[in-house]
Amino acid sequence: MNRKEFNNFISFLQKNWTVYGPSYDNARNISIELIENPSALILNGELPFFSFKKFFIPQEEDLFEYKNNNLNETKTESDKKAIVGINILDLKSILLYDQVFERDPYYQVRRQDTLVIGHNFAPDIKNNIFEQKYEEEILEHLSFDIFLAEIKQNIFKVFSGSKRGQEVLNDFDYKNYQHIQFSGPQREEGNPRMNEIKEKMKNFNPSIWEKLGEICLECGKCTIICPTCFCYRIDDCPTLEKDKGVKQRCWDSCFYQEFSEVAGGYKFLNTTAKKIHFWYYHKFVRIPEEFNILGCVGCGRCAEVCPARIDIRKILKEI
Repeated sequence: MNRKEFNNFISFLQKNWTVYGPSYDNARNISIELIENPSALILNGELPFFSFKKFFIPQEEDLFEYKNNNLNETKTESDKKAIVGINILDLKSILLYDQVFERDPYYQVRRQDTLVIGHNFAPDIKNNIFEQKYEEEILEHLSFDIFLAEIKQNIFKVFSGSKRGQEVLNDFDYKNYQHIQFSGPQREEGNPRMNEIKEKMKNFNPSIWEKLGEICLECGKCTIICPTCFCYRIDDCPTLEKDKGVKQRCWDSCFYQEFSEVAGGYKFLNTTAKKIHFWYYHKFVRIPEEFNILGCVGCGRCAEVCPARIDIRKILKEI
């Protein structure tokens, strides 16, 4: 598929879907924007500053309204979105969402109404990761509807990853694609690096967390920008009308003061060192043990926004 065909494909999607994708914002940074003109899509392999998380897990959402003893569930309206240009790292985070929110009806409605179109820039398909059985070793372990592998500038090799992806491509009358059957998030032989980090985390000298606790500001920026941080809190939002309000959930962070507080005011995470250890332990021990995948996709966004210059890559090497 060349760029002209791709632009026509985006125009085709816009008939039935609201299309979002990487584009330049007013400051000429790559961000995820509403796409009105297909030529505005920027598919150059650059990682957007923010991930695609908000399209799958909103910053806040109403769960139900209450009045006296009556509860009225907030119906999630159908809003068909096509998210174009999701890079491989952010595609990995969707694997985690799908497992964590497997039985969450609010998430499931959004997920069913979201067309996932992945992309990864590959200037020379013979001299990079694509050479090592790209379809088998990478794509079959990602969840997507359509994937565009850029084999050279503005020339895409097209893959489908779901029945819906096949249907969309067929409706567009594009037949030159290869179907990839999803075979789970892990290769059969597992992930040795994940297991190594997990065991090191369980047995590592705690002095590293005390050292990090001395410089961490507890701002929580790392958790907000992280594509795999999914913790939320539940809030009661009363109105001025008596006994009426909304139950709402919104993003939360294990670095925030009230995150681990229980009745009586006791806090399980009562030091900075405990909070930063809790965050790493969740990523590299609890998530792998519960879902058999890493809780970190390796995007490095947390290191980019940390005012204390804590770099997760350096910490993992030390571990």
